[in-house]
Amino acid sequence: MPGTCITGAEFLERIQGYDTVRDVNSGQFAVKFHNPAAFNELKKKVKVIARSTAENKFVLVSGIKQKGGLVAMTGNSISDAQALRKADVGLAMGTGCDVAKDNADLVILDNNFASIHRAILWGRQTFDNVRKFLQFQVTVNIVICIITVLGGATIG
Repeated sequence: MPGTCITGAEFLERIQGYDTVRDVNSGQFAVKFHNPAAFNELKKKVKVIARSTAENKFVLVSGIKQKGGLVAMTGNSISDAQALRKADVGLAMGTGCDVAKDNADLVILDNNFASIHRAILWGRQTFDNVRKFLQFQVTVNIVICIITVLGGATIG
């Protein structure tokens, strides 16, 4: 399928320009696209941006988050720190610099991209298990409270 892989320079050319704006209230930087329709069309098609710079990563992450999407991003250098912080889940590789590791949510120690997939699966399973446990606990506690109140009201 054409358009699934582009270079960083081609990415900046296709989005047709943007401005970086600092939000006064939060202090965060946001991206304002000159042509939002061009970015929306591009984000639907592109799967890989080759030879991307830290600027390209930040623009992509900011644009997707502004449209309500979820973003996971990998990085391992100082220049990737801003995009790692902006992403919903920032992943840093074990051999990356300490600045990237500090700004990432998850550090993959073995530098293997398959480990990212395993980490996501483990995280989802842990989340599901915690949710099931809390559902069980709430159900049991509600039943115990009802039995206690009914027993106290009827038996005395």
